[in-house]
Amino acid sequence: MKKLLLLPILLMFLACGSKESKQKNSEESETPTENTSEEKELSIKTDSQFGKAFDAADVKSNTEMLAVYQNLQPGDSIQVQFQSEVEGVCAKKGCWMKLNLAEDQHAHITFKDYGFFVPKDSQGHQMLVNGVAFIEETDVETLRHYAEDAGQSEADIAKITEPELNYRFIAEGAQAVE
Repeated sequence: MKKLLLLPILLMFLACGSKESKQKNSEESETPTENTSEEKELSIKTDSQFGKAFDAADVKSNTEMLAVYQNLQPGDSIQVQFQSEVEGVCAKKGCWMKLNLAEDQHAHITFKDYGFFVPKDSQGHQMLVNGVAFIEETDVETLRHYAEDAGQSEADIAKITEPELNYRFIAEGAQAVE
């Protein structure tokens, strides 16, 4: 008799547990998954805002930005916005770009906390960046890494033997400009 009484109780617990897990599974499948920048291929033709959104204010041209950099010393930094043509971009992920400055100079742009990327097809387009400009000495290993990411030949990479002072910029946000 006791066994007959335990059987319905056991079946009731199994049924409740089964219903709860089915309900949980259906809820999980209904919630959309977030698309990260790694999952979605960015394109300069369809995307224009990257990273933290910002309003353009006191935007420097590439000539004005070169003058700003020339007045900085290693260790100095300045919050600034500037717009210029994208000279190069990381071919693997879009995790850095080079913006053209005057006099055949460029600024190497990376993105705050590696938090966003720009489209790999950005080269030749205008980009407005908001963030911190500074001068940094870049070691040979990092320079070679950047050259490899840019798709340079082994011979060109081997020619990199000296560290160099570079105009750097950590962007909190970037906007494609038409």
